[in-house]
Amino acid sequence: MNITPPAFQAGDTVGVFAPSSWVERDDIEKSKALLESRGFQVFVHPQTYERENQSAGNHLQKSLAFQGLWQRKDIKAIWAAGGGNRCTHLLETINFARLDKTPKILIGFSDVTSLLNAITAHTNITTFHGPVFKNLYKYKQLDHLIDLLGGALTTYPMTKDNVLREGKAEGRLIGGNLSLFQYLPQTLPDDFYKDSILFLEDCNEELSSIDRMLLHLKRLGVLNEINALVFGQFTDILETGTPFGYTLDDIIQEHIGDAQYPVLHNMPFGHGKDIYTFPIGTRASIDTQTNEFTLLDAATAKL
Repeated sequence: MNITPPAFQAGDTVGVFAPSSWVERDDIEKSKALLESRGFQVFVHPQTYERENQSAGNHLQKSLAFQGLWQRKDIKAIWAAGGGNRCTHLLETINFARLDKTPKILIGFSDVTSLLNAITAHTNITTFHGPVFKNLYKYKQLDHLIDLLGGALTTYPMTKDNVLREGKAEGRLIGGNLSLFQYLPQTLPDDFYKDSILFLEDCNEELSSIDRMLLHLKRLGVLNEINALVFGQFTDILETGTPFGYTLDDIIQEHIGDAQYPVLHNMPFGHGKDIYTFPIGTRASIDTQTNEFTLLDAATAKL
C-alpha cells in the first residue's frame, strides 16, 4: 500500500540539499526567495554548496545531508538542488527501513530519478518527479506543483497529437530519466514495475543510445509488465557519426511491438521548457478516447 506524505502547506519548511552535481548559489537564492514569497520557509543545507570536481561534495556529505533533513521534524519536504551526475551512489548508503516511519515529500528529476524510484520501491512512500530547486524561480508550472503537493487530484494536459497508441489504462506512476531508470531493474523489488504507468524522458542522448536503453528495458521484461507507457520531451537528441536513420518514434514503435497498452509521446515533462510533476507511486489513469490523464489518488495526505 502506498504511503502518502503529509500535504505541503503555507508555513511549512522545505529542506534543500544537492545529491548530484554542484549548483550555483545565485540560482538557489532566487528560488528560495520565490518560494518564501508564496508563504513557505526554506532551509538550505550547507552541503548544497559543496564542490568536489563536478560533484556537490562526496558521497558521505550527501548522505549525511539527506538523512539529516529526513530526521528533522520541522522539515516537511526535501528538494534536490540540481541534477547532473552521481546521485545513484546514495542508494548504497541509505537505510530505507527507517524512512517510512516519518514520510516526507522528496522532489527532483533527471539524475535524481534513481533516488526517487528507489525510495518508493523500498518504502512505498510517494516521491515527486518535478523541477530541481535551482530552476524553480523560472518554473512555469509552479501552481500545478503546489496544488499537487497540497493534496489536489490533478490532471495533465494531453491531446490527440500525444497519442502514439490508443488505449485505456490505470496504474501507479513510476519512471523519470531514461538513462538513469534503465539502470534500476534488478536492483529494485521485482513487483515494482508490474501494472504501472511508466513515464520516461531524456536529453543530450544519441538516438542509438536511446535504442539500446529501451532494448535493455524490453529484454529485462519491464515493457511487458507495465499498463501504459508515457514519453515526455527528448530534447537535444544527437545523431553523430554515420546517420542512425531511425526516428525516436520509429525506435519506440519497434520496442513496444504489439503491446496492447496505451502509449503517449511528446508529453509536457523533461529537460525542456515544461516539467509537470508526476508523483511516483500514485495511481493514475489514461484514456486516449477522451484525452484524459488524471491522478486517481491524492499524492499527499491532508491533516
